[in-house]
Amino acid sequence: MVVQQIYIAVVQFKSNGYIINANTSIIFLSDSSLEAKEKCKTGGKLEYPSGYVMNNIWYPKTCNMLTYHEVEERNACMKGRFFYMFGDSTMHQWIYIFETKLKNIKFLNVYEGGWSQKHLGVDTERNIHVLWKHHARPFIYLGFTTLTEERTIPREIDLIGGNQYTVIAFNIGVHFRLFPVHHYIKRLYNIRRAIERLLLRSPETKVIIKTENTSEMGGEFEGMSDFHAYVHYLIMEIIFKDINVGFINGWDMTTAFNYNQIHPPEAYVRIEINMLMTYICS
Repeated sequence: MVVQQIYIAVVQFKSNGYIINANTSIIFLSDSSLEAKEKCKTGGKLEYPSGYVMNNIWYPKTCNMLTYHEVEERNACMKGRFFYMFGDSTMHQWIYIFETKLKNIKFLNVYEGGWSQKHLGVDTERNIHVLWKHHARPFIYLGFTTLTEERTIPREIDLIGGNQYTVIAFNIGVHFRLFPVHHYIKRLYNIRRAIERLLLRSPETKVIIKTENTSEMGGEFEGMSDFHAYVHYLIMEIIFKDINVGFINGWDMTTAFNYNQIHPPEAYVRIEINMLMTYICS
């Protein structure tokens, strides 16, 4: 939908005997010019709000998100591409969709244990390569996690040559909430420098950044509350300003969907994957 007209109204209401004036925006929306917006592409900025939800569908504010409902559509989009994904359990939800819904991608046994193990899948017929790894320490996990081949996201990016068939997606934040914020700032600056080096040697490589989700407030308020997550969001907005990447605004999207849980349901995760596919497919 596209905003056609905006009127500013002054509303008066009483509070404790006082008359309070409040500016209210009245927005008229129309479906007629929805198709006029361009497909979402990299190079935009991280902003809030970045869209809205209607009928359980996410509508970005400045561009159109494509939908990929059928397995054949996703396979056609992914054909010939190499996906490198680094992050925490919220991005691990993506790889779970790939494993359970895209049966043509065969995931290999990498002889590791637990959900945080490396996931490596290939489709030899369509030449699809998918890799997911948890980001390096700090990584809070009660089970056994191997440190073999553990590398930070900047180091992982430096080891990728990149080309028009390469897609790099990552998220980072939740596991830094218990630590002083300067560690998070330093990690993000190192990631930005790695992306700049990548885009210098391979400007056609697609880089997608997913922000943190909002989460439930059931405990650990001091260390794991959304207050710290919002601080991380603002830091990410500043550090990755004016760089040719695409954003999947998990913070804004989970707020709009009113999901007060760190791991939203599968229907929402599919929408994030649709945003990913929109960025990388023409």
